[in-house]
Amino acid sequence: MKRPAGTLREGYTTGSAVSAAAVAAFRQCADPVELLLPGNKKLVIPVKSQSGSCAVVVKDGGDDPDVTTGMDLIVEVMPFDGPAENADYEESEGDLTLVIRGGEGIGLVTRPGLAVPVGKYAINPMPRKMLLQNLLSSGCRGRYLVKITAPEGEQRAQETLNPTLGIVGGISILGNSGIVHPYSNAAYAATIALQLRSLAAEGVKRVAVTTGSRSETAVKRDFPELPENAVIRIGDFIHHSLTSAAKNGMAEIIIGCMPGKLFKYACGEQNTHAHQSKLTPSRLREFGIELPGVDLEKIDTMGELAANLSPEVFQTVLEKLYPIAKKQLQDWAGESSVTLVLYDDAGKKLIG
Repeated sequence: MKRPAGTLREGYTTGSAVSAAAVAAFRQCADPVELLLPGNKKLVIPVKSQSGSCAVVVKDGGDDPDVTTGMDLIVEVMPFDGPAENADYEESEGDLTLVIRGGEGIGLVTRPGLAVPVGKYAINPMPRKMLLQNLLSSGCRGRYLVKITAPEGEQRAQETLNPTLGIVGGISILGNSGIVHPYSNAAYAATIALQLRSLAAEGVKRVAVTTGSRSETAVKRDFPELPENAVIRIGDFIHHSLTSAAKNGMAEIIIGCMPGKLFKYACGEQNTHAHQSKLTPSRLREFGIELPGVDLEKIDTMGELAANLSPEVFQTVLEKLYPIAKKQLQDWAGESSVTLVLYDDAGKKLIG
């Protein structure tokens, strides 16, 4: 992937990899695939091999230390007139219906609160949508089975959070933007500081920092007056980003995040990467939040917590965490004023 000299190399998600493999399998051709990504972007992905109804793409996470990098993802695409199984997904648009199935090395969801239901393969909504759109654009029509396998998936999944999250038997197929930004790499911190110094040199005094593509999209929607380059994806580097923004004289820092990050901010976690700071819902008690009837020791994500609470009670939990998190963020930001906006997975504003 082409990039300016001195910057970290981006990669592509497991969702992009399987979409490219699906197109190659359908076309029965091993040429590189120009993939349609969310937001009308395009990305060319190489194909390792193609034979019959199957194609293989090697996952490439760029400079992000992603345990799935280097894995073969194999996709089979073939006409199908049978019924979908319970763990499958059935996705339709226009004249195309896909039955999307996980094979060897693709995890199954066993606990609530994730982006997919219990009992289904861990293939997230956006990758399923990408499969449908890219096969449609390739001329695929009718009813097809798309089967995804990852021969090393079960082994490599042990190095991820999947076992903790209740995803068993393999990896997840993920990706909301289709591109892997190297947030987890320590070198990414330097690029954040560089962006802030550049903005300061331009006289910019108001910036927004977001944790990923969904919060970035939501912040750009809610703060359209901000210049494009003043909305910065920071991944997990919240403390570094706020102190760098303050050092560069930013008058206001808008922070867009989701519930999991909000909780970690309230807990004072300076780096929110899962390998740096495990989300521990039992710590809610430290903030005087008691949830009778909920076994917090058996819950590992805010999504799972939400699945065990009514929407009203979960919103109350977030409203109690919000001022605690904002105070912590303001302490890190020093003289810069902090505006904190909380969004759900769909980009709906919850607080702020």
